[in-house]
Amino acid sequence: MSVAVRMQTANVLGLSKPIARILTSVDGGPVRRIVNGRKTNYTGYFISVKADFGQMPWESRKSEKTAMMLAEASSRVVELLAQPHRLEIFVEQQKSPLRYFPDLQLKVHPTFLNDLNDSVPFSVAALASSYDEPDASLKTVILEIKDDRDPRQFTPRYKAKLELAKVIYKKMGIAFLTIQRAEDLFPHQLRIASSVVAWRHTAVNQLDVWTVQSALRLGDLPAGEVVASLGGGPFGWAKLRALHVRRTLELDLGEPVSPNTRVRLLFNNSRRVRVTS
Repeated sequence: MSVAVRMQTANVLGLSKPIARILTSVDGGPVRRIVNGRKTNYTGYFISVKADFGQMPWESRKSEKTAMMLAEASSRVVELLAQPHRLEIFVEQQKSPLRYFPDLQLKVHPTFLNDLNDSVPFSVAALASSYDEPDASLKTVILEIKDDRDPRQFTPRYKAKLELAKVIYKKMGIAFLTIQRAEDLFPHQLRIASSVVAWRHTAVNQLDVWTVQSALRLGDLPAGEVVASLGGGPFGWAKLRALHVRRTLELDLGEPVSPNTRVRLLFNNSRRVRVTS
């Protein structure tokens, strides 16, 4: 399936000619459709609340899809976009440019990026507390997500392409990081994230938002009490999880969600996901 694109040149070194260009989808979605019927490995779509309920393609269940689920559960990740653009790098004595398709682009709080730069594993950083940081100073992060069995990551040509891409992104003020499955994506955090993200599409409305705002206005509460204010039962728990993903409130995801999990209201979430009226 072809995707209409628009071009942004990156004259990052002040030269007379651009050394790279970025092509993005005109509709703001993924620039490359992975699920095309020709793949022999597992592929699929992750319908992300943080991507305006768009279909985010993945071609690795244990790396790309896992990273998306962790990002979806993270209070410090505001936006998510898979296959966000095509980066073309012009190389001397080579007719065709080098082409690079990033796996994932995130808009994150600065502390999240700081944690990743300090070698905190991605899954741990994703489920850490947001400290209710404001959404006014978000950072753009490009992630290259590597499965341990991918042989490309050890080839000199591919490694050189990633190094060039990192230089280009840095000049554009964009962070570029490689996420390794064995070192960054842990089963414990994935289980916690999955238990929340699985209920992300639960219908919540403005009344539910007002209800939890009223319940939490004086401070943090155990999850069981907040669920009771939402009507209790399985539907109340589903709403609680959906409101977390929409960044209306924040669950403490250091451990699996239980009636004793601490819940806090987010006050600086100016870019929280919409709810129905």
